[in-house]
Amino acid sequence: MKTTARARNNARLYAVQALYQRKIAETSYDELKVQFYSDNADRHETDWDFFYRLIDAVNNYELDIDKYIEESANEGIDSINYVDLAVLKVGVAELMECLENPYQIIIKEYVQLAYNMGTEKGYLFVNAVLQKLSQVIRGEE
Repeated sequence: MKTTARARNNARLYAVQALYQRKIAETSYDELKVQFYSDNADRHETDWDFFYRLIDAVNNYELDIDKYIEESANEGIDSINYVDLAVLKVGVAELMECLENPYQIIIKEYVQLAYNMGTEKGYLFVNAVLQKLSQVIRGEE
């Protein structure tokens, strides 16, 4: 069965929500995967394999992701709004892990998530950081 764009978008949304929850409630990555699946599996079309891949990528590369974000944002990671930070972490993880996805699509998707969920101008910040990091991580695509 072919995965739809909506299923992928929902996976991204849930991954961002999961990272936000992790920051607020200090939930483990394994608990997040189980909880988000059990709470949402019957509600919306979601590419759960993609969701797990994103969460695992954030978990596996978290130190690198944080370093990339700090260097590109020119500020400490602790000063970034939690929602914007969750969007950035999952976006950077996808840039690193999902080389089959064009970086332009990845940036577009996470800027839209930041626009819908983040601070008033957070989407501009997310766009600037992801644009810069796409060149660092992906180089000339």
